[in-house]
Amino acid sequence: MNINTKGTYVIEEDHYEKSKSKWCLSINYSYYFNTGTYEQPPEEDMEIESVELNGMDITDFFWEFVEDKVYQQVIEYAREQ
Repeated sequence: MNINTKGTYVIEEDHYEKSKSKWCLSINYSYYFNTGTYEQPPEEDMEIESVELNGMDITDFFWEFVEDKVYQQVIEYAREQ
C-alpha cells in the first residue's frame, strides 16, 4: 500500500495574558509511505516544503534554527492523517 499526500501542520499560540498577541506557524509538507513487501522493507519519507509564521515565509530560518525541534512533531502528525 502506498500513501502519498501533502498537508499542513499548524501550531497556534495565544499570549493574550502578557502581550495580547497571537502567532500561527504553518508547515507545508509532503509525506510518502510504502508498506513494503516480503522482499522490500517499508519506506517512509517526509519533505517540509515551506514554513510560514503569521503569513510570512520563514522557510530558510526554519531549516537553520528550528527544524530539529519540530520535525518529529510534523512527521507524527503526517502519519496520523
